[in-house]
Amino acid sequence: MTIVTALIAGAAAGGQEAASAAVRDAYLALRNRISGGSGDAQAAIEANEAAPGGDVAALDSVVRRSRVVDDATQRESAERLLSVVPTEYVEYARGRIDLSHAQGVQVGNYNTQHNTFG
Repeated sequence: MTIVTALIAGAAAGGQEAASAAVRDAYLALRNRISGGSGDAQAAIEANEAAPGGDVAALDSVVRRSRVVDDATQRESAERLLSVVPTEYVEYARGRIDLSHAQGVQVGNYNTQHNTFG
């Protein structure tokens, strides 16, 4: 969910003229990796830019299909983006994520969790 959160926060902040070059560069790097080649991915990314967090399920689906979830470099890119986006956009993005269907999820920073599913 870090990558989806970063995409929502980056899109929300990127629409602001005051967005720093660091935010724009980090967002575009992550965006381009996910949207590369797929029409569905491109459409989901553009919809997120028009209404950040409007369709989290579609955004999550394209992130999973692009296989960036298991890519350490992309997770680092998402974390870098979240570190440069103003806090209010990160909090906005986190508030858009629906975890009602999830198992073994923690919300917040610097947590430790051990899960055993049977």
